[in-house]
Amino acid sequence: MQITIHRAEQIGGQITRISTAKDNIIIDLGHILPNSTKNKDVYDDDLAVAEITKGCSAILYTHYHGDHIGLFHHVPNDIPQYIGEVAKQVVCRKYEQLSHLPDEAGKQKYQHALNIASNLHTFHEKQTLHFGDIIVTPYFVSHSAYDAYMFLIEAEGKRILHTGDFRRHGYLSKGLLPTIQKYIGQVDVLIIEGTMLARKNEAILTEAELSRKAAELMKEHKYVFVHCSSTDMERLASFKNATRQMPSYRPLLADKYQKDLLDIFSTTAGQKRSSTGKESTCFKFGTIYMYEDRNIKLKNWMISNGFTMFVRSSEKFHSLLDQIFSILPTSERPILIYSMWDGYINREDTKKEDYIRLQKRFATIESLHTSGHATTDVLCRICELVNPRLAILPIHKEKDTDFSSIGIPSHLQKKVITKNHTLSNIDIEFI
Repeated sequence: MQITIHRAEQIGGQITRISTAKDNIIIDLGHILPNSTKNKDVYDDDLAVAEITKGCSAILYTHYHGDHIGLFHHVPNDIPQYIGEVAKQVVCRKYEQLSHLPDEAGKQKYQHALNIASNLHTFHEKQTLHFGDIIVTPYFVSHSAYDAYMFLIEAEGKRILHTGDFRRHGYLSKGLLPTIQKYIGQVDVLIIEGTMLARKNEAILTEAELSRKAAELMKEHKYVFVHCSSTDMERLASFKNATRQMPSYRPLLADKYQKDLLDIFSTTAGQKRSSTGKESTCFKFGTIYMYEDRNIKLKNWMISNGFTMFVRSSEKFHSLLDQIFSILPTSERPILIYSMWDGYINREDTKKEDYIRLQKRFATIESLHTSGHATTDVLCRICELVNPRLAILPIHKEKDTDFSSIGIPSHLQKKVITKNHTLSNIDIEFI
């Protein structure tokens, strides 16, 4: 068996290949993060992806974030690609939106990606997939992308757990440890994300705590704009839930793209019952309003009761802001709640100028965010639960961070591998 990991020492651009003598699969085919380097992603073209996927039986995606799926549209047509059922809907809606860009070359690129996305195969939790002599079973995890999974891979008598991105402080995290205890147990090799290694001391809110803090801000401010990921269902639910707590019923606003995503989440996650069998309203977003200057009834409602509006950093939203700011009373300043990673604002190598431009529109800005990734104590707990016999392979982490320093027992520290290595008939290669 061979395990080949590309770009383990960076967050973004994840690619892991697991090969046996007969078959091989790839887990995630991600693009590097935007602005993470001045150089073009070396794999971002058809020829490079054709080379890296040569002979591949299948590609499986842990979730729909671009740093895990962003190169999917380069994959040759004869290689099947798999993703969660709801995740596929989100990917298709995203590329449908991008295909409307005014740039003709961009239109063609994103329309091609949409065509590929519409043909992605889907899988379901705990339903086993067979690729020759490789068996893969997906298990649901909570992440800042809904319908995310970790994979248990079984081949040649070995068991490998690839965690993908996950956390334990989301609404949907309660099943993480019980799932591992009941269905996975001990493995031979653990491939595990380490995003939070460089932020060990960062205070982490649960999504429920974040929602409570959002409600406190909304009680102080009638006119609330929220800048968060349009595909982060749990975060969107946190702000929706906070809005619904206001004494005067406030409309929830979004644009057509965001509304479509919220409708997808309402009709999928919003229809599921809780572990007790009771119906949950957490992910039912209800009526989402789209602002129109001619809708006098909505405008009066917004002015009198206040509102929450999800915003994006596109040029369209600057025009919308101009319209909405013009109807608001000058005595009440609107607030922007920024609910994304602060590296997009204040880190030179990853900052996004369009995010900064959006913030300049507001006199009052509050940062209210929590990570989509596992804290170091949760990483420790996972390592202890699966107690890998042979190796721990950290991925999705910043360079020069040390996974063995997170507090795992000494016998597990010795199993952390970050360089090319061979053990028990497994060749491990880092590229």
